[in-house]
Amino acid sequence: MLYRIFCCALFLSLSTASAGQNKSVIDSLLALLPDTPDTSHLEVYTSLVMEYLYTDHLKAKYYLDEYRRIAEKEGSPSQIAYGANMLGVFYNIVSNYEEGLQVFETAKAMYEELGNQERISALLNNMSIANRNLGRLEEALQNQMESLAIKEKIGVEEESLAASYWNIGNILSDISNFAESNAWYRKAEKIYAELGLEDDRIDVRYVLALNLKDMDSIDLAMPIFEEALEHSRKRNFHNSIAGSLDNLGTIYKERGDLSKAERYYLEALEISLAHGEESLPGLLYRRLANVYREKKQYPKALDYAEKALEVSRKTGVRKKMITDYLVLSEITEDMGDKGRALQYFKQYHALNDSVFAEEKILAMNELEVKYQTEKKEQKIQLLNEKAKRAALIQKGLYGALSGLVILLLVLAYAIRQRARRNRLEKEKLDAALAFKKRELSAFAMQLAQKNEMLKNIQDDISEIRLSADGSKELRKINRKINHNLSDDANWELFLQRFEAVHQGYQNKVMEAYPTITSNDLRLMALMKMHLSSKEIASMLNLSNEGIKKARYRLRKKLGIETAESLDEFVMGLF
Repeated sequence: MLYRIFCCALFLSLSTASAGQNKSVIDSLLALLPDTPDTSHLEVYTSLVMEYLYTDHLKAKYYLDEYRRIAEKEGSPSQIAYGANMLGVFYNIVSNYEEGLQVFETAKAMYEELGNQERISALLNNMSIANRNLGRLEEALQNQMESLAIKEKIGVEEESLAASYWNIGNILSDISNFAESNAWYRKAEKIYAELGLEDDRIDVRYVLALNLKDMDSIDLAMPIFEEALEHSRKRNFHNSIAGSLDNLGTIYKERGDLSKAERYYLEALEISLAHGEESLPGLLYRRLANVYREKKQYPKALDYAEKALEVSRKTGVRKKMITDYLVLSEITEDMGDKGRALQYFKQYHALNDSVFAEEKILAMNELEVKYQTEKKEQKIQLLNEKAKRAALIQKGLYGALSGLVILLLVLAYAIRQRARRNRLEKEKLDAALAFKKRELSAFAMQLAQKNEMLKNIQDDISEIRLSADGSKELRKINRKINHNLSDDANWELFLQRFEAVHQGYQNKVMEAYPTITSNDLRLMALMKMHLSSKEIASMLNLSNEGIKKARYRLRKKLGIETAESLDEFVMGLF
C-alpha cells in the first residue's frame, strides 16, 4: 500500500507554473497589512497561509495564528470555525494527524451549529485524509461516504462529486478492493471527460491502471500508462513522466523484457535526479539492481544496490535499508563473494530483528500506558463514588431513593469499566496477532533465504565434485544439505506460527477438500501469505516448473475453473 500511495503522489504532484512560493504575490499581500490589522484583513492572512503552507511551515503557522487571534477576538463564528479548519489542514500537512482530527472535530461542531453543510462536507474530507494516513481505512471510508452524501443532498457541482468518487476509489484500493475501487474511478473519469478536464481525467485513469496492474491485468494497464506518459511529456510534468516510466519498466520486467525495463528505468532515474525528486531515485536504483542481477551483470547490479542503500541511509528509512542489505547479500553471493554476502546478510538480519523488536516494544508500551491509565481512572472514580455515598449517608438527604441512584451509578460504572477492560484486552490481542503475523512473515522469508543459500552452495559443490572425481567428503556434505532442505522440523515450526495467526485453517481445508495432501497445505499456506512464486519455490525446494505443476494439481483438487484466480480463491478460504 505504501508504494501505491507513493506512486499516486508522485504522478499527481504536477509541476505547474503557479505551484510553490511566489515572492511577488507575497510582497503584494504583505503591503496590504497595516500595523494594527482587523477582521477586514483576514482574507489577506488566509492567502499568506496558503502561499507558505507547502514551502515554509513556520511562516504558515505564524500567519495562521494571527488569523485565529483576530478572528477569536472580534470575528464572526464562521470566521472562527474557518480558522479551526485551517489549523487542522496545517496539522495534516505536517503529518500531525491526531492533532488534526481533534481540531477538525471542534470545527465540525461549530459548522453544525451554524448549519453550514458545505463546510461540514469539506471537513469530513479533511478528516478522511488524516484517518487514511493513520491507517484507519474504515474510518476514512466512512468520512468520505458521509461527505459525499452531504454533497448529493445539497447539490454541489459535478467536479466536486468527481473528487469524492476519486477519494473513495483511493481508499478502496488501499484495502485491495480493486474492482469496486475502479468502479468509483470510472465514475470520476466520466465526469472529468464531460467537463473537458483532461489533466484530471488522465490522473484518475493512472490510479485505475495501478489497480489493474495489481489485479494482474497488465494488458489493460499498459496502454493507460502509455497514454499518461504521452500526456505528461506534452505538458512537461517531470514527476509524472518519471512515474509512468517506472510503471512501464516494471511491466516489461515482469514480462521478461529486461532491456526495455532497463531503458525505462534509466530514463526515469535521469529525470528524477535532474528535477530534485528525493524518494524515487532510491526505488529506481533498487529496480535497476534487480534488472542487472537478472541479466547477470553483477558489477552494475552491485553499484546500483549500493546507491539504493546510500539513499535509504540518507533518508533514514530503515525498512528500505533492510531490503537493500538483503539484495546486496544476494548479489555478492551471485558474484561468488561469500564473505561479503555473509556480512551483508548479518547486517540485514540484525536490522530486521531490531526494527521488529522496536515495533513490538512500542506497541506493548502503548498498551501498558493505556492499561495503567484506565486503572488509575478506575481507582479515582471508585474513590469519588465512595466519597459521594458517604456524604449522602451522613446527611440522609435522599434516603432509599438516593441509595437506588447510587446503586444504578455503580452498576453503570461497573458495566463501563468492563467494556473498557474488554476493549483493552481486544487491543492487546490485536497487537499480539499483528506481531505474530510479522513474526510468521519474517520466519517464512528466513526459511526461503536459507533454502536458497543452501541450494546455491549445493550447486557449487556439484561443480567442484565434477572437477574432483566425486570426492566422498563432498558427497557427504551434499547429503547433509539435501537432508536440511527436506527437513520437516522447519516446516513444523512454520506451521505452528501459521496456525497461531490462522487458527484451524488446516483442519478446515482438510474437511472441505479431503483429497488435499500435506504438500498441498504447505503450498496453500505460503500463497495465503502473498509470497511470490520464486519465494515459494525456494521454501518448497522446487523448480519453477515444479511450482507450476503443484499449482495445477492444487487447482484440480479445489475444483477451480481456468478463468478463476487460484491465488484469490486460496486467499478467500476461511
